Amino acid sequence: MYEEWFEAREHEEYFEATEAVPLQALLSWTTNVDEASARLILPGPTKSETASRKQWRLWTLVFDVAEEFPETHPILVDLIREVRKRGDANLRYGSDSVNWTKSPNFDQNWRDTHDSLQAWREKSPEEGQKWINFSAFSARLVTAKLAALDTVWGFFAIRDALEVEDQSPQLLNTDACAAAQWILHAGKAIYQIKNSDMSSWNIGEKTALWTGGPGFSRQRWALWKERLHRVEQLKTSSEEAKVLVRKAMKAMDAIETD
Repeated sequence: MYEEWFEAREHEEYFEATEAVPLQALLSWTTNVDEASARLILPGPTKSETASRKQWRLWTLVFDVAEEFPETHPILVDLIREVRKRGDANLRYGSDSVNWTKSPNFDQNWRDTHDSLQAWREKSPEEGQKWINFSAFSARLVTAKLAALDTVWGFFAIRDALEVEDQSPQLLNTDACAAAQWILHAGKAIYQIKNSDMSSWNIGEKTALWTGGPGFSRQRWALWKERLHRVEQLKTSSEEAKVLVRKAMKAMDAIETD
């Protein structure tokens, strides 16, 4: 399965064997995370390599895998953790070096992928599934504290998914599933978020369904649960959406009583 997927992307601008070969080997369980991380950060074959391009290639490939194959998320999180342990690794990319612990391009690559998938999620069920998968992966990254990604992204994701009206059935299914993934993988962190921690973000934006104060509150959490319950009851909701929102509501119950 993975071999065919990698072969189909050999002509993509970001594709380079330096990253693709060890990542495919890791996903196929023919190497381990430590060995794969060491090979993944090796410079590419061209002398014109730059640190910025190296990071762009690596993270674009990792994020593409994450949006296609949700079963890879745990090992990808482990891989990112190992890469970030390698510091500057005494490697040169052209005339540049990279502090992989900080990996300054990671967050921008994540944001570019996030925004693109969000914009395309209505185009087809396949694009919608990529958004759902990437939402689950992003929630795992937040919980693992592996990047500068803030819990506020979970707040925004759930708010934008569940506090709107007049969505098409396909978009409602997609957004409800994406919200459910955030709750399943980062729900506790979202439930404990403090509005003071989100002061630099626009958390006061009005929505169609929330009439309370800005930011997070237990009342807003209750609204989200109510909206998930509505999705579960709708005849137009897919079975996948119903299964996921049930799991999310159960997780919310557990978080509230923890």
